[in-house]
Amino acid sequence: MKIPRTSDVSERSVRALLDRHHCPTPFVAARTLFMGAIASPAIDVSPMGVVAALWHGELPQFDSADDVEVLVNTLMSGLWNRLARHQDSREPFRLTRESVAATRAGLAALAAMRAQELDGFMDGLFGGAEQLNFPEKAHRALTRLEEVRQMFDAAAAMLIDDTKPASAQALAEFARNTREMTRIADDLINKIIQACKRARAGHLEAMSMSPARRWPTSMEDESPFVKSPLSQRITRQGVTVAVEIYGDGEDAWILEVVDGQGTSYVWDDRFATDQEALDEAISELERDPMEFSGKPSGPSDMH
Repeated sequence: MKIPRTSDVSERSVRALLDRHHCPTPFVAARTLFMGAIASPAIDVSPMGVVAALWHGELPQFDSADDVEVLVNTLMSGLWNRLARHQDSREPFRLTRESVAATRAGLAALAAMRAQELDGFMDGLFGGAEQLNFPEKAHRALTRLEEVRQMFDAAAAMLIDDTKPASAQALAEFARNTREMTRIADDLINKIIQACKRARAGHLEAMSMSPARRWPTSMEDESPFVKSPLSQRITRQGVTVAVEIYGDGEDAWILEVVDGQGTSYVWDDRFATDQEALDEAISELERDPMEFSGKPSGPSDMH
């Protein structure tokens, strides 16, 4: 298993991979889906399950095992682990910035993209649950984020309706409002990320008196890989990791370990049984638990 190196995979590589495998989830939504899952307070959210969600639970057909490895490395060691760095308040997350023409069609596409991004973040954050308990600060930010999402959705609907007038001045004003709403959405998302991070770390955070409910989104319900019942949390020498084991649909098992910082480690090799995968995870954790402590380390390979 290779220690993740987040600089190895570019955004262009991720986009190309999604296009090559006809992923129904566009890159901008895939990015926020991953960010939401990383921030999620749900204990059963796993990176490999989120990868499956990009294809609505049905991964594409692969020509070879190498294709599977490229997909896992690109999305997990690349996109997921790079986004996990945004849990550091010094590296705040930002929605995708794309240049669009200040025309009716261009601004409608931008508003629709923003709504899609926020839907992705919500889907990742809730991980399939209809409601979750959040720290109070995150709960309040979620309420405001839903309002921003509704504004983008309403704007997109208005702009594609040719019966409603939109002068050049009105379009310029809308472009300015879109930039401000995007800034607000960035700020709210980062408040959610930080509040959930503090709560997961065990800091005393005031919790909302009622659970937040997942707002309706355009993304379909997703079903993850077949997950082994042997998946579990393991602690050795004070280091706790989540061990996730999935059937790959071809009578083999994929092993993933997620450390306390949300970094994902996926084994290149497949295992004949889920028990063998669990034994491998336990062996690696007992051999060198600091590899999974979430603390920076020099590049190295584990086999």
